[in-house]
Amino acid sequence: MNPSPLWYRMRGITILLIIFLSFRLAYGISMVMHQSTQPTAWQLADNSYMRFHWIFAIGALFAIAAFLMRSWGAAYLRSAIVWAHNASAARLIVAGPFRYVRNPLYLGNLLALPWIALFIPPIGIPILLFGTFLFLVALAHHEGELLHQRFVDAYERYALQVPALLPRIVPIAADPLAPRPDWREGLRSELFMLSFAIVAVLFAVDPKLIELRWIWVIPLLAYFLQRFFATAPKQAIAESPPSDWEG
Repeated sequence: MNPSPLWYRMRGITILLIIFLSFRLAYGISMVMHQSTQPTAWQLADNSYMRFHWIFAIGALFAIAAFLMRSWGAAYLRSAIVWAHNASAARLIVAGPFRYVRNPLYLGNLLALPWIALFIPPIGIPILLFGTFLFLVALAHHEGELLHQRFVDAYERYALQVPALLPRIVPIAADPLAPRPDWREGLRSELFMLSFAIVAVLFAVDPKLIELRWIWVIPLLAYFLQRFFATAPKQAIAESPPSDWEG
């Protein structure tokens, strides 16, 4: 299989770059337009400690949902595929969250955006949402092309029934030969997202914790641990039996 393009292999860094640029552009545009450069959460709270609690509590729900969605999908894909540099088309999985949406991990990324948006000025939120969504669409399209090349008719049937990023309400029938979820793999693959969910909950419990800069060390350590643990056995992937959808 040919290697994926550079922009795909650098997808993690690219998403972080989009978030960083959204922050910088938001502050820059706000200053030029003589608008408040305060982050969205601060403007909504208007110096009310109780409002901070509620705002961060709602944001934490999105962060938790993002972690749950990504770990659910990763439990079927395995961490080595989730964090592989190149896109994989080892098999077509029709089980778990893949019965609702073709790209549950990217849906998880979208679910995390409302929490991230709390920390940038309001004018930067459309930049964050639009930029991230476009890039995730490009990632999903690249992976979809690879799956279509390998599974052709089976993937076409699947894609006609299941949306790429916005989940359907009623799931399609599961593939009886689909791999069973490995929840340890799901957790190991999403330590980084779990750390953000934990930080989000801590902020909801006590918004004053935002003033502690060291708290951001938690996601940093989680990222390195995640990269260290993201090693699933390739033999298990290569030896997976074909599913009914592939036959």
